[in-house]
Amino acid sequence: ENHGGYAVPEGKVVVKVDARYYRPTEVDLLIGDATKAKEKLGWTPTYTLAEMVTEMVAADVELFKREQFLKEQGFRVNNEFE
Repeated sequence: ENHGGYAVPEGKVVVKVDARYYRPTEVDLLIGDATKAKEKLGWTPTYTLAEMVTEMVAADVELFKREQFLKEQGFRVNNEFE
């Protein structure tokens, strides 16, 4: 099929992904540990978990307010979950 002037023969490999970089689609448990960064780099976090959650929730609330305003003004707002 030809898209935008590029023709690729069917079956020709254009991009190949190394299987070493595959990741399972469902990861049961992810745990972050900044110990190594602290020990080797002297790094310390600038946000606490509570501060990060507060900032993320505030950003989501602002997004919802903006979408609600647009709906009230008669604009169509795409639902990413449709």
